[in-house]
Amino acid sequence: MPKNIQSYIQILELQLAIRIGLASCILSLIACEKVQPTSYLIPKENRSAKLTDAPISANSATVANSEDKSMQVLPGMTKASHEAGVINYKAPAGWKELPPSGIRKVNLVVEDETGQAELTVLAFPGDVGGRLANINRWRGQIGLEAVEAGALSSFSNSYPISGHSGLYVRLEGDSKSILGALLPFHGYTWFFKFLGDNDTVLANEAAMIRFIDSVRLVDIKQ
Repeated sequence: MPKNIQSYIQILELQLAIRIGLASCILSLIACEKVQPTSYLIPKENRSAKLTDAPISANSATVANSEDKSMQVLPGMTKASHEAGVINYKAPAGWKELPPSGIRKVNLVVEDETGQAELTVLAFPGDVGGRLANINRWRGQIGLEAVEAGALSSFSNSYPISGHSGLYVRLEGDSKSILGALLPFHGYTWFFKFLGDNDTVLANEAAMIRFIDSVRLVDIKQ
C-alpha cells in the first residue's frame, strides 16, 4: 500500500477516535447531571360555601307579633291552619279579644299595672319538630338556654285539653315569661302561648288555666 494512502487512513482513524471520545464524554456528562426538581404549591380547594338566607317568596308575609316575629307565613299555611279544626273557648274576664287573623286561631291581650301579655293559639300539621324543639324555641324567645329532654319535667307536666292529653309548660325569663300548652290533635299540633311581662303573665296564670280548661276542639274533616 502506498505510504501516502496509509498515512491518510491513519489520519481518518484518529479523527474518528477523537469524535467517538468527545461523544462519549458528552453523553457521560448528560447522564451524570442531576436535574433539580421544581415544586409547585397548589392551593387547597375550598369546598366550603357560605350559607345565605334563602329568598322569601313574594307570596309570604311576616307574622308581625310578639309571639313569632321570625316566622314566615308561607303559601298554604293559612289553609292548613283552617283545616286543623275549630276551637271553641271562653275568654277570661278582663282580657281583650282580637279577631283571628292569618294563622292565629285565637288572639287575646291582657294589660295591668305591671305590663302586658298576649295569648295566641296556632295549629300546624304534624309534630312541627317535636315537643323539645318547640319548647326550646319558646325558651329562646325569652332569653333562656335550650335544654335536653330530661329537663322537661322540671317546668312542664301532662295536662288534659279538650279531652286529649296535652302538655302544660311554665317558663320564667329575666323580664318575660311564657305559660303555654301543646296538644296533638288529629294529625295537627296546637300551640297555646301566653307571652308577656313577667308579673303580668304570672299574675294571670289561673286565668290562663281556666282558658285552657274551656277549650273545645272540633275536627271539621269528620
